[in-house]
Amino acid sequence: MIKIKKTNYYLLIAFCLLFLFPSQSQATITSVTLTWSTDTYIPINYQGKALPSRGSMIEVVANINSADINPKELFYNWFIDEHIQKGNSGQGKQVFKFNIGERNIKRSIKVDISNEEKTFSISSSYLVLKPQEPEIVLETILAPAFSGLIQEYKITSDQTTIFTAQPYFFNINSINDLKYKWSLAGNIAEQDDNRNPNIFTLKIGKLAKSIKQKLNLWVENINYPLQRTQTTAEINLVP
Repeated sequence: MIKIKKTNYYLLIAFCLLFLFPSQSQATITSVTLTWSTDTYIPINYQGKALPSRGSMIEVVANINSADINPKELFYNWFIDEHIQKGNSGQGKQVFKFNIGERNIKRSIKVDISNEEKTFSISSSYLVLKPQEPEIVLETILAPAFSGLIQEYKITSDQTTIFTAQPYFFNINSINDLKYKWSLAGNIAEQDDNRNPNIFTLKIGKLAKSIKQKLNLWVENINYPLQRTQTTAEINLVP
């Protein structure tokens, strides 16, 4: 019968446990991916991503590819344009929130990650974000044609057409946080329903001849007047 010394026996068990349960200090991260989101307004049926505009809040998350490391135990140093953000850096700071600012310039974001023992460190690639101009899109049941960038609509006599203005990328909570100014052929159009200022109803009576007119819409953020935009559609009225 072969006898194993007790000391060697314990060493063998410890060696096996290292393979079965590797310590966190031995685990490493091979890559870091930065994902981001913003809180600008988009219509509920919009399938794209909300884009930041001036003054928007941005949330960036550092996603690591290791299942062996608890992200809350790591140390994160966040940078904007190579300037460390000390107030948002530290242990467990996996999520970084910041205001993109009022200037229409690019922002470069990155993060350096390490463990407490400083036995490993890794840096993310740069995430580059730039504020976008807000947009307003006219929607109606009529299919528009296009002349360059201008939408064209053909409307016949004795027809009522409803236009809905859909805002994108404004720093607002609802469409009622915007001020709408509709005009047709250069004349300010009165609103039929002040509860829905983003809706414009065009009623056409009997026509003797064809007419072309422009429908203009100016939109402004009530709480941030510098955030505004406009759109134009050409209306072809035919008998």
